[in-house]
Amino acid sequence: MTYTAADLIQAAQNSVATVSPAKELILRGKIAMLKHLYEQRHELTKALTEACKSMMIENLEIITSINGIADNTATAFLAEIGTISNFPSVKNLIAFAGIDPSVYQSGKYEGSSRISKRGNRHLRRVIWLMTVCVIQHNPTFRTYFMKRKKAGQPFKKAALATAHKLVRVMFAMLIHRTHFREDCI
Repeated sequence: MTYTAADLIQAAQNSVATVSPAKELILRGKIAMLKHLYEQRHELTKALTEACKSMMIENLEIITSINGIADNTATAFLAEIGTISNFPSVKNLIAFAGIDPSVYQSGKYEGSSRISKRGNRHLRRVIWLMTVCVIQHNPTFRTYFMKRKKAGQPFKKAALATAHKLVRVMFAMLIHRTHFREDCI
């Protein structure tokens, strides 16, 4: 039996690079599941953004007034914290996110502090994403980050310090109902 070039191209496009029909069937099923989950995630993100826009439009506008923070991350941040009145102070919000420092002590020994990670891991991830973006797109936060880097801090430690500053700024903006202004920091 002879094959044409078109037959070979068609076979290559439909192939999953295995000779086992069972593995091919399983792989096709997993690919279909991943495509479905990706589409569903996109639809849920869109629905969450729309719900947040309708319920917390003012809060969303306040947070997105910071260059580098988009609707998706702002929506996730607001969804995770609920209302800002849940937190009596910014320290409570930082602890809720799990980015507060923890100190290891044993007798006279006091170890270096790390973040506690006791809080909401989803909120911690969103804050990290927001921080990385504002470092790239916002001159105020980039300057603060570079100041920490020049002081000798490694990238993650400087970024965490910037995350603390970002959370403090967002908390104050939400409490006082003001938009971000470069000259106020």
